Amino acid sequence: MTVSREDLEKQALQEICACLYYDLADNIDAADDDELRAIIEHTNVCDLCDD
Repeated sequence: MTVSREDLEKQALQEICACLYYDLADNIDAADDDELRAIIEHTNVCDLCDD
């Protein structure tokens, strides 16, 4: 099943840590689908908070 880009963006903004939230919100158009999936699946760890 394919998830729409809009749904990926919403989910990524819900799952990302507070440290990176505004950076993602400001640049979400530049993030590709794989980056958004990595955020949703928590495979990217924040260097600041380890979340």
